[in-house]
Amino acid sequence: MTPDEAERAHLRGPEGDPEQQGHRRMQELRKIGRDYPFICPVDFKPHRGSPPGEDPNLDPDFIPNHREDDGAHYLG
Repeated sequence: MTPDEAERAHLRGPEGDPEQQGHRRMQELRKIGRDYPFICPVDFKPHRGSPPGEDPNLDPDFIPNHREDDGAHYLG
């Protein structure tokens, strides 16, 4: 590595390293998957469950009472 390359890598930091971007994104997706293990059957967004921890697809009251602001949807 030349001094110029080392300086650019240092200024860029680990967040800017193209080698690390895919790895970090996979870590974020795994965390979201753990926190929101289900897919909402109405809007297909990650969902915690209805009630939390249970599959919303198996809840007959889920679709009639669906609200995106219920606190169980991933809005990020």
